[in-house]
Amino acid sequence: MTLSGGFDLIEMRMGKGDDAFLLDGTFSYGGATDQVMLVTQGGGALGGQIDEVQARLFLGHTVGNTTWLAGVRKDFKPHPRDLHAAIGVQGTVGSRLSWESYLFLSDDAQLTGEGQLIYQLPITGRLYLEPRVAVGWSAQGVAGQGVASGLTEGEGTFRLRYRLTPKINIYTAVVHERLLGGTRRLARQSGDALQSTMAVIGFGFSL
Repeated sequence: MTLSGGFDLIEMRMGKGDDAFLLDGTFSYGGATDQVMLVTQGGGALGGQIDEVQARLFLGHTVGNTTWLAGVRKDFKPHPRDLHAAIGVQGTVGSRLSWESYLFLSDDAQLTGEGQLIYQLPITGRLYLEPRVAVGWSAQGVAGQGVASGLTEGEGTFRLRYRLTPKINIYTAVVHERLLGGTRRLARQSGDALQSTMAVIGFGFSL
């Protein structure tokens, strides 16, 4: 039984008046087949308070290159009462491509989900390019939150990482976020921002 993981993303995002910070970490305890996994995410305006805090606790079972997950998700901010049942799956294809997908069912029966693809392209022994694509979706519209059914948001990121040591890396990146589908139409009607592009600097570490 071993403890592994770390913070993959600890970063500052800088755009047109929308500077922000973001944290994303995963920790796992167990063996090669069965694990307990904690995923924690948070972020907020740079220089301000943390606006979003979320934790996910999973039991994981690995078969080959795929790990199946079941557990709960707790949102501490901005909706501190929100609790979700959660299932997910993570996997790898070869040594460079990894992917993950999650489904969440809230205590008021709202079904949402998200997915992500990550590719690592080596440039030198320590330098590598890491493009990512992520999408979110909702099975139902939630008018009070400005969310329509279908795809709700997408994000594309190009990170250039440099390994300082086997366990510590630094990176710079460009990230583009945009609302999608009916959620984008609702935001346009409300006069809210539809998309943003930001420069990023950050670092990651593993145990």
